[in-house]
Amino acid sequence: MNVVPCRRTKWHRVACTTAVASAMALSVAVPSVGASGNPITNAKRLYARLSLKLANEEAQSEALGQQYDGDVAALHSLNASIARLQAKVVVKQAALDATSKTLVTSLVETYVDSASSGQGIPLLNLNVGQADAQKVYENEILGNINTLEWRLSREKASLNRTLRDVSNQRVLAGNEVHSIRGLIFQNRSNVSATQATLSSVSSTLVARIVNYEVSVGVADARHHDSSGVEQAVAAATAVGGQDAGNRVISAVAAITVTTNQVTGTAAGSKEGLAAVHAAESQIGVPYVWGGESPGYGFDCSGLTEWSWAKAGYSIPRTAAEQYDALQRVPLSDLRPGDLLFYYNLDGDNTVDHVVMYVGSGPYGVNTIIAAAHTGTNIGFEPLFTYGLVGAGRP
Repeated sequence: MNVVPCRRTKWHRVACTTAVASAMALSVAVPSVGASGNPITNAKRLYARLSLKLANEEAQSEALGQQYDGDVAALHSLNASIARLQAKVVVKQAALDATSKTLVTSLVETYVDSASSGQGIPLLNLNVGQADAQKVYENEILGNINTLEWRLSREKASLNRTLRDVSNQRVLAGNEVHSIRGLIFQNRSNVSATQATLSSVSSTLVARIVNYEVSVGVADARHHDSSGVEQAVAAATAVGGQDAGNRVISAVAAITVTTNQVTGTAAGSKEGLAAVHAAESQIGVPYVWGGESPGYGFDCSGLTEWSWAKAGYSIPRTAAEQYDALQRVPLSDLRPGDLLFYYNLDGDNTVDHVVMYVGSGPYGVNTIIAAAHTGTNIGFEPLFTYGLVGAGRP
């Protein structure tokens, strides 16, 4: 059964519009506290808490990632420093060994050969047993060696201390990197778990809201509240997409068809057939709000009024007036020319649409003719029961 929009109604536009669904869906996660309330409210609260938790975990992951990158860079720098210090220690040790060797060689040469290199002292000219000679030996030879060895050893010791300090820093930095890596891994697991839970809660929340809107739409349809049905379709579509909106439409259509068994026949009175022929003569003429001019434009009640006037009957002008004035006929015994009236399709809580039953045509015994709404032309349509409140016969 097709649901056909009447004039001015936003039914079709609401049912088919999905462009705003994502933006409206975001509004369901309203932060709140407490554990009481209906399931939808509780799901919204849980959704809000999980969304906040996920945002915090993602922010923490970002901070940990930045800290990890910094620690790795620092560790690389410490490794480079250790390599440089180790190289300096080697150089200092080599210098110490070379200096000691050079001075010893110079001592031997001077002592044995009395050869002066310009830097040594001819020791063989001295009596090394004398105090002065002993003093020169100690000052010039042993003193130089001891001084250089002391200076080089001191520099080497300083380098070794620095090397130990940097090595300790590297150990601490390595531990820090390992710790941050573990925190990142754990936090990523937390994020994944929260995302999975949030997805589950979101799906549950959407299902609950859609189910609720289906029940509301059906209840509003039973009370012929077109505006309430439209709102239910819009809300379901916003959180669950077009399929969710279609669920509301299908549920409303099902309850409408069940409670309104509409049947008819192609056989009718001469006056009724004359009214049908008059209406058929205007097929293709545009719908015009307030229109009542053949060949130019009609609205829904303008067409039925004019058609029955051509059959010799005067009926009121508006759909609500026609509904009040005409004799009621059973929906299970419709004949050509009978008028079908619809309630609250425009959300105004009145009878606001009327069509003419034809009983034969492209949709068989379910064929009607109507001026539907702005932007359409008068033509045959399938009989629809949404909002149908009764039938009348002049």
